[in-house]
Parts: sequence; structure tokens; C-alpha cells
Amino acid sequence: MKQVFSIIIICFFNIFLLQAQIDNLHLQQFSFEDTAGNIFNLEKLKGKTVFVDCWFPNCPPCRKEMPYTQLLQQRLHTLQFDSNIVFVTICFRQSREEWLKALQEIKLPNAIHLYAPASIYETTLTNGIYPTYRIFNNEGVLENENAIRPSEFAKADFILYAATNNMPLKTAKKLFEDEGRNILNNVKKTSSNKLLNNFFEKFMPYKEKFLQAFLLVEH
Repeated sequence: MKQVFSIIIICFFNIFLLQAQIDNLHLQQFSFEDTAGNIFNLEKLKGKTVFVDCWFPNCPPCRKEMPYTQLLQQRLHTLQFDSNIVFVTICFRQSREEWLKALQEIKLPNAIHLYAPASIYETTLTNGIYPTYRIFNNEGVLENENAIRPSEFAKADFILYAATNNMPLKTAKKLFEDEGRNILNNVKKTSSNKLLNNFFEKFMPYKEKFLQAFLLVEH
């Protein structure tokens, strides 16, 4: 009965979601089930940068990214960039029982783990592509485009750091590709952008250590 009630509540939020414009989606429009079967509305996370991992247990690419998410979290913590970032995983497609079993069997990142029994959220957040990563900014607004995968070394770190400093996702992606990658590869030393410089001032002293851990996961 509790699970049926949860599904009814989530479906109600689905109707509200369909009425919203895609470029103006907010945390409060998304409700899921937590591991105890309770309704968890993402509004609770407002004021934080929320990094959402959309996945399901029988998705090999989803599972492959999990260790990279753990490394990303470790790097952000080392750099002291993680104080305003919350990681959330949302499981789609499979049954709640299969999801709960996977939580016990798979080594998952430190995150708020949620389940989506309603398929409308799947279209809104993933468009049927897995894994998909999304970001809600500090104002609780969903960024229009997908975030990058945790396996994108340094770029994922900067994207989240930039988000905590209120830089739009699209701007951060372009800035990293235009200037950040050259700094990462020692082609240039600095950028005209202060935020990018601040990021690499912290990141570069740890680069080799971070890279060694990253390559261990790759192999």
C-alpha cells in the first residue's frame, strides 16, 4: 500500500512536470522514492549544486562510470571544492527490488540513491540515453544540456567547480575546451578567465597523483 501511494504521488508530480517549460525546470518538480520507500523531493537540495547520475543496474556503461564518479568525488574533496556539491543517483527502467539488490552488490559512489517508478521523468532527464548526467544549479534550476561523464578527467572537475560558482554549464564546457585543455596539457600556463585560473592553481599540483589513480581504473 505504501509503495502504491508513493507511485500515485510521483505521478501527480509528473503531471505538474509536463506542464512546465523544458527551459525552466526546478528541483521541486522532481520527486522519487528513497531506499526506505519514502518520497524524496529534490527541493530539499536547493542551494546546492546537484550532480545527477541517471542509470539502471543492467546498463554496463552506467556501471563502468561508477568508479570514475568515486575518483571525481575524491579529487573534489582533496581540492576542497566539494562543500556545496551533492551527488544523486536515480535508477530508471528496472524494478525497485532489482534496484535495491544492485545497491547491495555494486560499489556505488557516496550519493543520495533514488528510484524512479514513473517513466515521464526518464524522458525529461535522459531521453532514453544511459548513463546521462544532469546538473541542477545553485538556484535549483536544471541546466538545459547534459553534463559530462565523470570519466572526463579534469573537465568533470572543472564543470562542477564552475557550477558552484554560478557559471552556466554551456559556458563552462566551452571555456574548458577553448582554454582549459591547453593548460591541463601544459600547452599554456594561464587563462584570461579568473575562475579557470583558480581551478588549475589548485588542480595542477595534484595532477600526476590524480592521473595515476585515474589510469588504474582505466586498466
